[in-house]
Amino acid sequence: MSRVKTLVVGVDFTPCSASALKQAIRIAQRNQATLQVVHVIETLVVVDLEEALSPYQADVRAGLVRDAGKAWTEFTGNLSEASGLELEVEIDHPVVAILRRVQERSADLLVLACRTHAGPFTSVVACVDFSATSRQALEHAVRVATQDGAALHVLHVFHAPWHRLHYGAPTPQASPDYQKQYRDALRRRLEAFCEPFHDELARLEVRYGLFDFPGHGRGITEFARQVGADLVVLGTRGRTNLRDLLLGSTAERVVRDAPCSILTVKPDELEDPASTGPTA
Repeated sequence: MSRVKTLVVGVDFTPCSASALKQAIRIAQRNQATLQVVHVIETLVVVDLEEALSPYQADVRAGLVRDAGKAWTEFTGNLSEASGLELEVEIDHPVVAILRRVQERSADLLVLACRTHAGPFTSVVACVDFSATSRQALEHAVRVATQDGAALHVLHVFHAPWHRLHYGAPTPQASPDYQKQYRDALRRRLEAFCEPFHDELARLEVRYGLFDFPGHGRGITEFARQVGADLVVLGTRGRTNLRDLLLGSTAERVVRDAPCSILTVKPDELEDPASTGPTA
């Protein structure tokens, strides 16, 4: 089982980013990983200040960097775990600056705050669509669940064919026996997909979830709510449909709507959806 070696965490000195920092510190300590803390000052803010202030004033950029350093000292004053961590301040577009740091550090994990959850995870959902990327997501979910002693839900969201074909009444294709056969085949495939992690899963509380829902992203968020998950792990692209393959809209929807922390896993390369085979 691989471990995280390098993390980058973005902070903006809000309570949410305090939680992100605590989570990043905890993950770094568990994995003996290097942690890089970054604060980004928006370029347009600097330009506006430079245009508004007198040219005889001290350099605006240097002053903003000093102010960020003071804010960091106050921000970490009650966080002993942050002792020894240095803050790196960038003046740039936030997305550009953070992604550059990730690339420069060859980071395995980027931690950003949108919700507050600083402690160990207790209920982890690994989203599986049988793609190579979802296998990577499962590996990360198993690692987190193992380190935190969390329950692990291995989830496959599907929209059964009898819904999409609009069967109005029981037919040979939509009879209760056929529906059971279809679900049983999906569960066997899901368990087989997890077989490479057999030893790790044997030490965890594992539940396999098959969730019939019209929409992968909404299905994941609804399942997370139902089981009280505090972490969802999923790939940014996988085998859903062409729009999801190109834009990663399932991951985007989950990040936006899920009631818990999200760990997204970037694929090594863009997958061919035909290469993963049928879902059942």
